[in-house]
This record gives sequence, C-alpha cells and structure tokens, in this order.
Amino acid sequence: MAAQPPSYKTLASLSRMNLLYQLQSRGTMTVNDLAEAAGLHHNTAREHLDRLINEGFVTCAPETRDSKGRPKMLYSAADGASTELGSIRSRKIEAAQERADQLRRMLPLLPAGQRLAGCSGSAAQRQLDALDDHLDQAGFDASIAANREQLNLHDCPYSEMVKEHPEVCGVHYRLIQGVLEQADGPLRAVGLNLIDAPHLCVIDVVAMSAPADDVPAGRAQGITPAISAASRAQPRNRATH
Repeated sequence: MAAQPPSYKTLASLSRMNLLYQLQSRGTMTVNDLAEAAGLHHNTAREHLDRLINEGFVTCAPETRDSKGRPKMLYSAADGASTELGSIRSRKIEAAQERADQLRRMLPLLPAGQRLAGCSGSAAQRQLDALDDHLDQAGFDASIAANREQLNLHDCPYSEMVKEHPEVCGVHYRLIQGVLEQADGPLRAVGLNLIDAPHLCVIDVVAMSAPADDVPAGRAQGITPAISAASRAQPRNRATH
C-alpha cells in the first residue's frame, strides 16, 4: 500500500483539526489559549501546531510589544494569500504547477466540457493545478460536475472523523478557499454543500471577473445556512488525542 502524503497525515489527526478549527473560528491565539480551547496540554498543542506550521496550514509570529521581556508567540490560520517570499504556501503552489506541467506533457488536455466554467487563461489554470494538488495530497477524490460550476468530492477520507465532528468539513472548505486565493487567479470557492456527507460534498466555484454583488443568491461565501444548522445539531466532542 502506498504511503499517505504528509498533508493527509497532518489533517488526519483530530487534535490538529481541532486546533485549526479554533484558529479559523476565533482568529489569532496564544498556545495556552489554544490548548485550553482544544482540551490539550500546552506542550501537546505546541507539537501539533509545529506540524501544522510545517505544512503551511498555520502561521506563527511574535507578539508586538513595547515592554521588555520575551514576547508571546501568536498563532493564526493561514487564510488568504501569503506575500512572504519563499513561504511554505507559495512553494506549494510552485511545486503543484511543476507537477501539473509535467503531467500535461505526458497526457492530453481535458476537453473543454470537462473543465470548470471560467477556467481560461494561465491564472485560472494555476489555481486548478494548486487545488488538484491540495486535494490529492489531502486524500480527496474530486471530479468536475456536469454544470461545470462545481467540484464533487467523493468518499471523504476523513469520514469517521466527520461523523462526530462535522465542523471538520468547514475546516477543509476554508483550506480550499485559501489554496485558490494563494494561487492568485479569478476562481473562488463560494459555497459548500454537504449533499450526502461524507460520501458526496459539492464545492461551488465561480470566476470572479464580475463584481462580488453579482454572485448568485445562496452562493455567498461560507457553508449554506441549512447545512450550518444541521452541523450545530450534531454533537461536537473535544479532541483528546
């Protein structure tokens, strides 16, 4: 059996997913606050955070302060695009582009009907290369829907985790949004639909050449309200490992 890629192993830990969820939901936090929120010892939380940082899912920076003394380290979810030269996220985009270019030299391009709507030009292609690489590294099997405006994610590799912790779906959705933003192009993920989770989830993707106000109703950023309500109704146990 082939070894699982590092990203899959990192995200397969419920404790690490819980830490990432806390950062995405609550913003920048210290390790002690994170440990308390996730129900972990602070040393354990720090070890998990180091793993998330190494994979580019979390960033860390010292607290800005005028007083003397050792500043606290502040942790944040790696949302949006990083402009830092040579950052882990930017290197991931470059590596994904290189792998995709090599694959295209060996295989024919997909027919237009099998591509996402709005996927024309090098910027959109770079985004799809990055997204495809991320999904592959995270263990997802993805396909383009017939309407060419959605990505179908099949047989979630984190299905057992999702049964007790549906918020994990939102964490992955935010990661997908971040990949598209980091790759810097017109495509944006604007909705997550848990059609038959964990067997089938659908990501709405649009090309943002039009103003944001023109995005169809019901496809604003985030999980659809009905899904959010369903998620809140399910138990959310604390991670302890």
